[in-house]
Amino acid sequence: MNKTFKWIGVVLALLAMIVFVVPFGLPGQYRVLRNVTINAPPAAIHPSVNTLKEWPKWSAWTVAKYPDLKITYSGPESGVGAIDEFAAESIGGGGRFEITKSHPAEGIEYKLDFHQGNATFPSTGGIKYTKDEGGTKVTWTNEGELGINPISRWCNAFGLMDSVMGPDLETGLANLKKKVEAEVAAGKPPTEKEPVANEPATPAEKPADS
Repeated sequence: MNKTFKWIGVVLALLAMIVFVVPFGLPGQYRVLRNVTINAPPAAIHPSVNTLKEWPKWSAWTVAKYPDLKITYSGPESGVGAIDEFAAESIGGGGRFEITKSHPAEGIEYKLDFHQGNATFPSTGGIKYTKDEGGTKVTWTNEGELGINPISRWCNAFGLMDSVMGPDLETGLANLKKKVEAEVAAGKPPTEKEPVANEPATPAEKPADS
């Protein structure tokens, strides 16, 4: 009997090591990447990416999917400093998305903070344009730190972060492709006045007093 309890103790100790110690040898960061080729030049793509009020027309994160989603915009209309803050019980919290870099020929970079209860999960990402046969290759990446939580590290090791976030990036890129190519086919020119790269967009001028 004593030997049985001794072996049970050894097994439990080994399991504890596997669950709580081994993860510190696993990667502490995650990175999710998806891409699509759009049959259009960057100039036709950038207004939809660089203007956050355009995102509900193509991203996977919409009121149609999350009816209780509330979005508030602040900062410039587009480009560096453009911000949207969102919240919904259906996604378990809310967050803040801000464009940190913008170039009409190269794409954008952003920072994203997701809040769930008292916890904040910061990440960074980008939507980049490169030349590709037949158009422009648009690559969307999102990456962040996993912290010291062993469960998060195990989940990432088994591809959970990619399987959770990846489909949303794929859906967004597919919708962006459909939107931009339809606009190009219809002869719609880009409507955004491009801000200087990495500089905030100029606020719209107020009409003169009569």
